[in-house]
Amino acid sequence: MIDVLFVLDDKTEVPAIVNKAAAMFSVTRIPASDIKPDHVARARVVVVHAALRSVGHVERIEQASDETRRREDCIYVAKGIDRAGIVQAESIGIGRVFAAHQPLDDVFTAIQAILNRELSNKLTGHPASVVQAVETTDTLVRQVAAAMRADAPLPLRLLSASSHSIGAAIGSVGLMQWINAVELHHSQTSRHIMMVAGYADAFARTLGLSGSDTALFTEASLLHDVGKLFIPISILEKAGPLSDAERKAIMTHPLRGAKALKCDNAAHPLVIAAARSHHEYLDGSGYPDKLAGDQISPLVRMLTIVDIYSALTEERAYKAAMTPRLAITQMAGMKGKLDARLFAAFRDMVLNPVFGSQRSARSAENGPVQDCLANGIHPLDCRVFSHTAGQRAAG
Repeated sequence: MIDVLFVLDDKTEVPAIVNKAAAMFSVTRIPASDIKPDHVARARVVVVHAALRSVGHVERIEQASDETRRREDCIYVAKGIDRAGIVQAESIGIGRVFAAHQPLDDVFTAIQAILNRELSNKLTGHPASVVQAVETTDTLVRQVAAAMRADAPLPLRLLSASSHSIGAAIGSVGLMQWINAVELHHSQTSRHIMMVAGYADAFARTLGLSGSDTALFTEASLLHDVGKLFIPISILEKAGPLSDAERKAIMTHPLRGAKALKCDNAAHPLVIAAARSHHEYLDGSGYPDKLAGDQISPLVRMLTIVDIYSALTEERAYKAAMTPRLAITQMAGMKGKLDARLFAAFRDMVLNPVFGSQRSARSAENGPVQDCLANGIHPLDCRVFSHTAGQRAAG
């Protein structure tokens, strides 16, 4: 499925509205003379941006889509001051019609409204806590993406609420229900962000991290790929091989994300560092700074693990999803790149048969008495230290 199908006058036309939409949605275009029901069936939203002077074009659009789809999922954007196209669009029941002088942002708002409605319909039947968490996080991602494209300070007002709602959802229904709901999202980038945040919360619970450390790790996970929100969806969700230029564009996202987060005083320094360094490896082979060993914080080491695992187990436009066991096997081959102790703990967590259905893995009585990640302490060392200190106090 694609987000938006643009129906144009001819196949060579690439109007500004298509180029701008490609930064926000997965899009394709087709001339009105060629449109068929299959094209409409593979699109969530249909935008007709054509003069509609040909009776044949109008008939083909009408034949390719039923009345309900034209009313609910179709948008007409006039090409000029001539009202003939608007009259034709209204006559075949297109639900949203925009004159040429109306701002393109109004069109994109209408597209997003249709996508939001589709997501809400898909989430029907899921627990209320999960629905709330998905909707809050989706709003956060969209607000941040809009700011990235406008080169404006990032609006992080919903960051804490999103982190808290994800933790509450996973704590009440388990990680698998969260993953199942997130997989319904139309955006590959949003799915990845939400999945990484879910695995981060579950990993923090398993390690027995403090509430503030868990929130910090989840917030870093929600913003780790913020730099990708600046890159066109047409590149991020490309089904075929990337060109060298496209690959280089994607590899700018850690620096771009860290730069954007630095412009907002609300971002925690460790969250900024996570956005910049989540592709660094312990052996110095990562990017963008070739960090190695102790130069990489415990929080970033944890984030790298959950980020890679999530990417491997997600279905993408260019690949099928791996099973948990296969993903762990592939990650086990990255010797020297990942923190071995943290990876072992993560491996045991995701391969545990009851892991995905557990409602809460946090054990307050066995957890550390201090914040680990916030203080740059390895969480496993922190647990050993806290447990030993407790034994000494008891003795």
